[in-house]
Amino acid sequence: MEEREIGLALEMKRVSKRFPGTIAVDDVSFEVYAGEVHALVGENGAGKSTLMKMLAGSFDDYTGQICINGKEVKLHSPTQAKKYGIGMIYQELSLARPISIIENLLAGRLPRKGPLLDKARARSQAKGLLAHVGLDLDPELPIEDISQHEAQLVEIAKVLGNGPCILVMDEPTSALSREEVERLFQIIVQLKNRGIAVVYISHHLPEIFRIADRVTVMRDGKKIATKPIGEVTREEIVQMMVGRSVKEFYKRDERKIGETRLKVSGLSRFGFFHDVSFEARRGETLGICGLSGAGRSELAKVLAGLDRADEGRIELDGAEVRSGTMADALSRGIAYLTEDRKHEGLALRLTVGENIMAPIVDRLSSGSVFSKAKGAPLAAELIGELDIYPPDPERTVGNLSGGNQQKVLLAKWLASKPKVLILDEPTRGVDIGAKMTIHSSIEKLAREGCTVLLISSDLPELVGLSDRVMIMRKGHFTREMGFGECSEESLLLAANGALGAEGGA
Repeated sequence: MEEREIGLALEMKRVSKRFPGTIAVDDVSFEVYAGEVHALVGENGAGKSTLMKMLAGSFDDYTGQICINGKEVKLHSPTQAKKYGIGMIYQELSLARPISIIENLLAGRLPRKGPLLDKARARSQAKGLLAHVGLDLDPELPIEDISQHEAQLVEIAKVLGNGPCILVMDEPTSALSREEVERLFQIIVQLKNRGIAVVYISHHLPEIFRIADRVTVMRDGKKIATKPIGEVTREEIVQMMVGRSVKEFYKRDERKIGETRLKVSGLSRFGFFHDVSFEARRGETLGICGLSGAGRSELAKVLAGLDRADEGRIELDGAEVRSGTMADALSRGIAYLTEDRKHEGLALRLTVGENIMAPIVDRLSSGSVFSKAKGAPLAAELIGELDIYPPDPERTVGNLSGGNQQKVLLAKWLASKPKVLILDEPTRGVDIGAKMTIHSSIEKLAREGCTVLLISSDLPELVGLSDRVMIMRKGHFTREMGFGECSEESLLLAANGALGAEGGA
């Protein structure tokens, strides 16, 4: 690789980080060349995030050496790390939601005319940064008024605006559509050509093989191996990460699909989706596929009662569900797992047990008195079933890894014993082990007669788990595919409008 002649941008030599009772990073050496994309992979808890937080200056008690461009540095604060040209893009966004895109992008370096803010210059600079990531937004909009995937791109633009020489991307595509992922990959290629070293953390192995030059695998705080991407297979990476084969990912069990449970007729929410009709049966996993902006999440929120439909009818077991009333939908057995676990799905300051029991507080109460002890056995059962780590119902959810938070979110809705469970990107940003656990739970739900609506941008997930897939495009269902005709290629073509409409809906 020609870029390697430029030299090492980053060298971490035998670094370690201890927490009480555990060694999170154990004698790890890790290096990245200028102009290289180096993938860092491993299950949640493998140590990769701790390793990168050491680089970001978040820990001042690490041991070992860190060298930037050949010179040893001491990184004891995020400010120091930024000074040495280290940029961090975290999966959990660092943006301040109530304030504008401009204020987020230019935080700490807003241009001024004397003592006053130079609004014209600030707007121009913000527009330029947004253009780098393919966004054409009004930079005066507050972050809370834009979508999750737009916020992810704003986060990337913010970090690039600081001119890093080493850029760490932690699950940068977790909230992006396929088109936006392609745009991000173009940006990464441009960064490589400028000699920037990129550390790319992702649980999506196809992305690793698409964009990385080398890959380092971590497990249990140790480095297992570093390999050129052309000298390793997907199966070998999975084996190094978790000790089991990728072939076990989508192991389907036989199950009986029953009568119609959910019937949707002529449903519309103006500006988002229009005249949507479909049926889903007991014990069926119905996949919903579509590009960003197709209306998938908006449909899910109307079905779950979070938003009101302008037209149409929703029926569950033959009885109408009142639109725009989440309490009615939930009481009838419709639950919704949101794609945004941090802001919409979980109470991060509450415990695992409290989050799991939240949807069934009424069942655990006598009059106005809530009985935590009454729900403890169910919480313990779900913690064990979903392998939530640590298995402690008193652990604060905000202190768990992203994958374990996602398991808690699923456990929360499993506790309600839904008749219909709507899953919006249920495995976004989780590791391979967590993904397998969630997939097993989805299969178990369907076997037990639950109707599952699976909204996912992960095409192998849709193909592997769905009995049928409905294609949504520009607010309409355009095509239906059965299990036998579904493939990643056919779904992608249909979502892009390259296949004609046929089938149901």
